[in-house]
Amino acid sequence: MATVALMTIAFVILASAILDIVEAFSSSEHISTVALRSVGLLIIGFAIIETASFIADEEIFDKRGPRSPSESRRSLTEFVTIIVIASSLEALVMTFVASRSDMSNSLYAAAIFFVAMFGLVALGIYQWLSSRIRSGDDRGNLEP
Repeated sequence: MATVALMTIAFVILASAILDIVEAFSSSEHISTVALRSVGLLIIGFAIIETASFIADEEIFDKRGPRSPSESRRSLTEFVTIIVIASSLEALVMTFVASRSDMSNSLYAAAIFFVAMFGLVALGIYQWLSSRIRSGDDRGNLEP
């Protein structure tokens, strides 16, 4: 149910972005501003679709029961990667919007980009630490 709801929301956002572009061509509004706003909507739609796909893969199609640590690590990596990519793209779009209008808004873009990079670094640290733990060792000893 959640996957279907998320996909529906994503398609509504996609339709809204397309309608914005069509309306911009028919009005006097500056097309580059509308295009950047539409790109932001598409990025959000992309993140929603990827999240819905992730939920469907994990909860609907893959019902095998307990997972190995490597499978859990791969799933978490996929999910965090979706968030990092979407956040980075949104920060990039916000940077372009700020450069065309109010430069004081670039602080928000920088903050989003900083958080996205922090998430990427945290994911790398998690991957490095978790790869050092043996899969079959219940005590959690580190490999030499």
